[in-house]
Amino acid sequence: MFEELLKQWQPYRGLVGPHSSRIKLWSEGGRGVWISDSWGPAVPYGPIDHGDGNQNYGYTRIKGDALGARRIPEAADWPELMQLLDALNAPESPIESVGCEKAFFPVNDQGDTTVSLGAYIDVIFTNLVLNEKPENALLLASRLLQAIEGCEKWWGNVSMVLQPMRLIPGITSPWGLMLHIVNYGRNEAEARKFWTVTVERLAKAVVALPKDLRCQEP
Repeated sequence: MFEELLKQWQPYRGLVGPHSSRIKLWSEGGRGVWISDSWGPAVPYGPIDHGDGNQNYGYTRIKGDALGARRIPEAADWPELMQLLDALNAPESPIESVGCEKAFFPVNDQGDTTVSLGAYIDVIFTNLVLNEKPENALLLASRLLQAIEGCEKWWGNVSMVLQPMRLIPGITSPWGLMLHIVNYGRNEAEARKFWTVTVERLAKAVVALPKDLRCQEP
């Protein structure tokens, strides 16, 4: 998968911002890798009240904090999301989270399913210099997607979205990776059950990542 991603990425290597449209680099079953058509967040960022009942609570760095996920409002009462955040931000992990959210959505024309549970988690490499090379994020995407091969069998759809970040202090042209995780169900309980399977598999894949993960391709 990684070799194919590098091949498809070649025409876009000069990008220093979002592409004009969302570009598919690879897909199979319910998994895919994309180039974003929008900016990732500026890190750090403050809280934002969207005025429609939705609240962005702002950036909280929890890298290396064993209880850090418990301080993330978006993860409250969601132990499966906390598990993934714990794995991403563990001291031995090469990456860390810089934003997340989840929500249920009604769906139509999806067979027997009536609802989806969607979530995103923005991640970057803890060694900030590695975020200057988007190939590192593509390597990360390939490692994580291997862990959920066949996710369409439990009504899963996972996209790894390569996105230019608005700002990471000290980095000229930073890139990050957004994990976009969606599972469907005939009701919210079923969607969450399947979503939990996806999230738990991703968490195990993160735990297995080498701390020095990086692309060796010149």
